[in-house]
Amino acid sequence: MKITLLGCGTSVGVPALGGLGWGRCNPENPKNRRQRSSVLIETNKITLLVDAGPDVRNQLLDAKINKIDAVLLTHAHADHTSGLPELRPYYFAHKTKVPIFSNIETLNVVERQFDFLFTKKTGSPSYFVPPMTLNKIGLGTLEIGNLSIDVINQSHGNIDSLGFIFDKKFAYNTDVVKIPEVNFDKLKNLDLWIVEALREEPHESHSHFEQTFNWIKRVNPKKAVLTHLGWESDYDYIVSICPDNVYPGYDGMVFKI
Repeated sequence: MKITLLGCGTSVGVPALGGLGWGRCNPENPKNRRQRSSVLIETNKITLLVDAGPDVRNQLLDAKINKIDAVLLTHAHADHTSGLPELRPYYFAHKTKVPIFSNIETLNVVERQFDFLFTKKTGSPSYFVPPMTLNKIGLGTLEIGNLSIDVINQSHGNIDSLGFIFDKKFAYNTDVVKIPEVNFDKLKNLDLWIVEALREEPHESHSHFEQTFNWIKRVNPKKAVLTHLGWESDYDYIVSICPDNVYPGYDGMVFKI
């Protein structure tokens, strides 16, 4: 399994607009330049994308990805879904609709925002074919290609988001502030855990460093990598506070397990 951390940034990225800029991050360190959070999983049979934010076109071009077999969405926020229209060329090239998987709450929002991706309208050109399909998933085990995926629930403040465990080796949990107790056993014995740690200060919707470090100590993966990092979170500073086998993420980081 090859895993690429396409983007590890918060919803506005780093640097951010509006005068926030680099915040506390050193602009001289390229690992502080962060696109919106997304991860890619490749096996010898399938290429699967988790989340498609506004940077997804450039992320997939940089990764040289010519085919997407499926997309998993953690939740409906724009920094995780607004790039879905950018995936249309995968249908143009292969004439196979790209299946989008998530819970019903997320799919309902995506369908309202991007209805043209899933339904042909009366006024659509004769040649137009909707390039994607919506596929509802629940908690439990999901099989896509040769991947077995455990779908788990987690709190993202005033909404829930989904976490994913792939072949019981790799887990991806972003946009999370609380993990239900029942999920900690499911997260044990991982080779790699990519998990959110927004910043040092607590946040009502996102986990902060101390809490995430406590989660990692409890789960005890072989390696943990922090994602959804904010402009408050300088790469070198995070390195200085990370426990053993815990690392800040950076865009383009690649793992093989």
